[in-house]
Amino acid sequence: MSRSEAGVIPTIVMGTFDPETRWRDPDLSKLPAMPDKDRESIVLCMDELLFPFCGPNDILYTRCKIDPKLYEYLNGLGFSFHSRYHFDLNDEQSSLPEPDVFKQCMFSLASDDQQREAMLTHNVKQLSPYAITADTEEYLRAEGSLGSLPNLETVKYVNSKFYSNRLLTRIGEECYGTEVNNVVEVQAVGNTLLKRGAYLLKDPFGVSGKGNMLIENEAMQRRIAEHLDKQERRGLRSQFLLEPLLRKEIDFSSHWFIHKSGERDFLSVQRMLNQQQNYGGSIRADEALLLLLEHAGYFDTMEKALRVLFEDGYHGFVCFDSMILEGGDIVPIVEINARKSMGLINAYLDKGWETYGHSGLLTFLSLGLPEGFTFGSLLDALHVSGLLFKGQGEYGIMPISSNTVMVNDILTSRLISEGIQSHRGMPKGRLYISVVGRDDEHRNELIISLRQVLADLSIKVYN
Repeated sequence: MSRSEAGVIPTIVMGTFDPETRWRDPDLSKLPAMPDKDRESIVLCMDELLFPFCGPNDILYTRCKIDPKLYEYLNGLGFSFHSRYHFDLNDEQSSLPEPDVFKQCMFSLASDDQQREAMLTHNVKQLSPYAITADTEEYLRAEGSLGSLPNLETVKYVNSKFYSNRLLTRIGEECYGTEVNNVVEVQAVGNTLLKRGAYLLKDPFGVSGKGNMLIENEAMQRRIAEHLDKQERRGLRSQFLLEPLLRKEIDFSSHWFIHKSGERDFLSVQRMLNQQQNYGGSIRADEALLLLLEHAGYFDTMEKALRVLFEDGYHGFVCFDSMILEGGDIVPIVEINARKSMGLINAYLDKGWETYGHSGLLTFLSLGLPEGFTFGSLLDALHVSGLLFKGQGEYGIMPISSNTVMVNDILTSRLISEGIQSHRGMPKGRLYISVVGRDDEHRNELIISLRQVLADLSIKVYN
């Protein structure tokens, strides 16, 4: 499905990233995690990254107003869409939203008169969500005929790591995980796994960088068990998947669309650049990897998995995270993302550059912003340095979101100006980019040049 095809039926594109947090049973115990006060607002603003799914007649409805310079830049590259938003954080005539309001699911925020007016004006007939949550179902009930989506319980069911683990067995593939349902079982199964090496303790709805923990020894396991035991004594339940740490060579994902009729469209295979357990980037797989997967029967295995998914009631976008081990064996399903995904966004970004034989690396840099920085100054600096990607067969850096960079800086500045906060610190942001280069070496050179531009702007880069 191309962007123009997607735009045939006027569609509203929106969603809230990290739906796993909203799918997860609140009665389940949690693994320890490092608090990051800036992370949540950045993730909430990732909805800007959905613009590649829009056609010219479509509306991208985002939490915050996209920086006008970024909107103009994307339009100039051929990403034509109508931009609507719920909050303009730069509008000092409007009060800042309360934190509980700001972090609501987009489908809850979108249920207002302003959004309905935009839909009527553009004759919107279809909804394309990032993921289906309880708020999505409420939104569909209120708005009526915006297409058909699978129900929430099915979506939660197939997104659980328990489901993907059981699916491997159902399609005759080797299953690596063991389900446990309390802390005693964690220790019993963990002790067995530790005799052979480190293992991964996975939350059923954990996502990259959150909800997965590498257990390397008995002391670490004992500390985690004590942490979980305290929660169980408060009445919470423990559910985890334990998997031996496999020595992997390549992380990759395959992307598909299951129609309501059950037909399947193959969309893309993306190589994933992970940093330990964290997502680091996506790039289209080369022909060598595709041939390897074909000869190994990977796509036949995926057909079986897609058929089971459909029989279990799911249709829509789906991504299978997979990996190739050091010995060459393929683990076809590490987890299932029955929603849109970062790799899929990269596949849609690439559609415009396929004419020139180019592909982009979708990745991000974590930033600390100096006082007075604006997103427009970054675009200007990239333009002056010659790094800014301009399409038309050229190479360069393409920024693809503005509020993931600016949201914490804007919120901090507003709180200081209103006398609610006194210390600015160095607000964190996340710059998502597509790096369009000739090859891996050229893309690395472009990223090094980008880091220099950021340093010249007194921006600190944390990764």
